[in-house]
Amino acid sequence: MVKHDFTIHAGQDFNINYVVPEDSDRVLTGFKGVCKIRKRPNEAVVFELTAAVEEKSVTFSLSGATSAAKKVNGKDFVYDAFIYNDSDHIKLGYGKITFIQDISMH
Repeated sequence: MVKHDFTIHAGQDFNINYVVPEDSDRVLTGFKGVCKIRKRPNEAVVFELTAAVEEKSVTFSLSGATSAAKKVNGKDFVYDAFIYNDSDHIKLGYGKITFIQDISMH
């Protein structure tokens, strides 16, 4: 599990990528991914990122169009990312998200 903090600028595509270490025989085929951004851990979901799971990696994505369209209160949020299947539930990462809402139009 990795703790990492990010900054998201509204209107900019954002991705988080987790890769299986080269020396691991872990295969992610058959897993689903979920990554959610909330104001606080026990509050409603503000953004749910799209998950693309491949054999040796998973990428969570938030489109710039989605982040630009959403008006949020505040700039400090938290996220966590998981993969899961019928028998496994693995937390990949968590941390703080700083959301910058200003979009430059020039």
